[in-house]
Amino acid sequence: MILIQSTVSGYGGKPVSLFSAYDPDAEVLAVSVEADYRRERRENCVVLTNDLTVPRDGLFTEDDMQDGINAFFSLKTGIASDGKSPRLTFGARAGRSDPSSVIEKDGVDMNGFRYRISDAVTCSQVAAVMTCWYAYKRAGTLQSMFAMVDSLNGIGDRLNAGEVITF
Repeated sequence: MILIQSTVSGYGGKPVSLFSAYDPDAEVLAVSVEADYRRERRENCVVLTNDLTVPRDGLFTEDDMQDGINAFFSLKTGIASDGKSPRLTFGARAGRSDPSSVIEKDGVDMNGFRYRISDAVTCSQVAAVMTCWYAYKRAGTLQSMFAMVDSLNGIGDRLNAGEVITF
């Protein structure tokens, strides 16, 4: 389980810290609690922020917003590894952080859907997008790593069988 603290300022509403948990085995992100802005790391949390002055593990910038929104919709419409549960849930204490109401489609380009975010977006909603961005990126990184290991294992098997492999 990966515990995530997303600390955001500079958008509508008050600055916040949003606490979530990502289970990479189940492929589920649970957005749990919206809390007052917190610069300090909560114990055992990965810290994400858009604030350069906050000690962090990940910096979320405006350039990451489209990827974050894409990650949000991928998780929101996805099915967990059990084949029936949703990949994204919002707890009662984080319900206001759901960004669905402030994101609208703004066309399609060769990279897929483009989205526009409302001027009314809150810090809490940006924190949710940021959290989805991290969880989805992390999941994609793990899947790529496992695919690479499988590929390398296949090369080892082929070498052990006496095949000649050229690169």
